[in-house]
Amino acid sequence: MDGMESKSLDHNYVRVNLAFTFPLFDRTIRSLAVNSNGYLSFGNDFDAQFPARYIAPLMIIGKKYGNRETSIKFRQNGKSFTVQWGNLKTHRYGKHDRFTFQATLHENGNIEFVYKRIPFEITDLIDHEHLVKIGMEDLFYLPDMELMYYYVDLIGEPIQNSTIVSFKALPTCRSLKNCSSCVSANLSSKCVWCPALKRCSVSFDPSSKDWFKNKCQDFENATCTVTKNQAHSISEAERIALTKIFILAFIGFALALFAFVSCVMAWIGNEHSFHTENDKESESKERGKSLIDVELNENTLPIFNNAFIY
Repeated sequence: MDGMESKSLDHNYVRVNLAFTFPLFDRTIRSLAVNSNGYLSFGNDFDAQFPARYIAPLMIIGKKYGNRETSIKFRQNGKSFTVQWGNLKTHRYGKHDRFTFQATLHENGNIEFVYKRIPFEITDLIDHEHLVKIGMEDLFYLPDMELMYYYVDLIGEPIQNSTIVSFKALPTCRSLKNCSSCVSANLSSKCVWCPALKRCSVSFDPSSKDWFKNKCQDFENATCTVTKNQAHSISEAERIALTKIFILAFIGFALALFAFVSCVMAWIGNEHSFHTENDKESESKERGKSLIDVELNENTLPIFNNAFIY
């Protein structure tokens, strides 16, 4: 496949950082392991002998899997990640026992398995010496419990040369971000909104430890009503907003008062000037003199003459 990078695998796997966040069920994945046994693993199952978190186009665990002609390549472009296992061998049927297939993860959560060469029925590999899986699984743990979260099994499906298997990602409870969309969702699993975590989920998911710790299961039949704590938060927000409005109003009043005082002081100054000028004019008339008057009209400019003619 052009543009693919070949990788040598230490300890039968290599870790790869994805160029995007891949959503799987209710989990988000940023890194995974490409395993030489025909699968991708994530979570804490990078080197597990029998992984419980995997995406497997064809997982075969048993007798040594692979030879010098085996090639494992991958390519990612920022929106998808493709791995190709080429000429993988189970050492069961000799030179004709070689498989070539791919797995592609898309940014939107969709997955594709593409099978180029399948030399015989995959179910023929199933025996006491081989663990064979096609599909995906996610497992999580609670104290003293082990719970399987999601499981897709395609063993028994008619997979042969040139077969393409497509998985389309559907909405999950964890993808819903508010109470109303959560409790009204019509999904395969019932969605529950937890006010303490502000999260929509089902009881059995990767974060179930926090779910039970915060007693979110008690809200299984709850509706989106405002709790006392939420009401207190709303009142607090309103109080802060009213305080801001009061401060702004006080500042506006202070500025208006300052402007009013300035106008009064200016008016008092003008009155004083007016009386002074009248006093001077009266004094001039008493002395038989007159001030120069300048007549203003639309063809003349204001003239300010500081000289007095006596």
